[in-house]
Amino acid sequence: MNKKEIHEALMNYKWMMNVLITKRQEMTGVSQAMVSKYGIEATLPSGSTPSDPVYYEIQRMERYDAHTKSLKWKVSFIQRHSTAITDIKDQIILDELLNGNTLRQISKDHHLSVAAVKRRKDRIIEDMYGDAESEQCLQT
Repeated sequence: MNKKEIHEALMNYKWMMNVLITKRQEMTGVSQAMVSKYGIEATLPSGSTPSDPVYYEIQRMERYDAHTKSLKWKVSFIQRHSTAITDIKDQIILDELLNGNTLRQISKDHHLSVAAVKRRKDRIIEDMYGDAESEQCLQT
């Protein structure tokens, strides 16, 4: 990941986790395609699309896999490389970012300027990027 992608992943971490949790709950629930129709709608032809509920379920599962695979990778990247943050203040800022707080909220809660929080966020991104680079060098 480059620095811009790390920044986006940090800022969207809470959203990505919520999506993954929701998708996991949906996968254990009943699919909408499996629910039968009642009344006159049940007797009408469905048109040119296949009416096989198994077909729809397989399509839904494939979409789920495609969408969540990249989200899972980004979330695991952030989790793996968050150990590179050693400064306690940076760790607190990172935790706040992962909780979904904005830079302004963090600055207000911790009595820092927005610019100071932004500098720490940029340092976090640099540390994660450096950790990822060193990990990549070790693998080759």
